[in-house]
Amino acid sequence: MLPVAIKKMGLPYRQKESPYLLITISGDLILYRNGMICLKTGPVEIDIKRRTIVMSFNVLLLGKDKAVLEILFLQEFNPKIDWIIKEVEI
Repeated sequence: MLPVAIKKMGLPYRQKESPYLLITISGDLILYRNGMICLKTGPVEIDIKRRTIVMSFNVLLLGKDKAVLEILFLQEFNPKIDWIIKEVEI
């Protein structure tokens, strides 16, 4: 999530206590901007598959309409990803 989007949605956010580099599943570093995860949102309530869950999101300056989904999130919710039209359906 971008800081601008976080502010627009009115989500609380703060500096991470231990910033870290974002690494892909294959072990490659994300080199866009500085690739650092420095901010995170506060706990946010979201509805996924008729379940309400509370989670925090890491903030990375990726650019407009871009996001990084964590492998644990992908495993738990098993979304359908259409790589051609760039949509994720949960």
